[in-house]
Amino acid sequence: MQIVYNDQQLYVVDYPGHDAIEVIDKRLGRGMVIRAAAAQRFREELDGVIANGSDEDAFDILVEHYGGLLNQPAIYH
Repeated sequence: MQIVYNDQQLYVVDYPGHDAIEVIDKRLGRGMVIRAAAAQRFREELDGVIANGSDEDAFDILVEHYGGLLNQPAIYH
C-alpha cells in the first residue's frame, strides 16, 4: 500500500501487489477501486498531473473523468 496523493479533497492509494488504485473524493464521500488496465491508465494520468505541477483544477478534471466510477460510500474508521 502506497499513498500516492492526499489533500483536502482527494485521497489516492496504490496497491501495486494487487494492481489496484483506490480513489476517495472527500468532498463527495465516495470512492472507487480500479484494477488492471484502468488502474494503469489512472496512474499515468495522475503522474502527468503531478509532474506538470498542476493546480487543484487539474486534479478535479482528472477525478471528474472517472466520476461515474465513484459509486462506493467512503467509510472512515
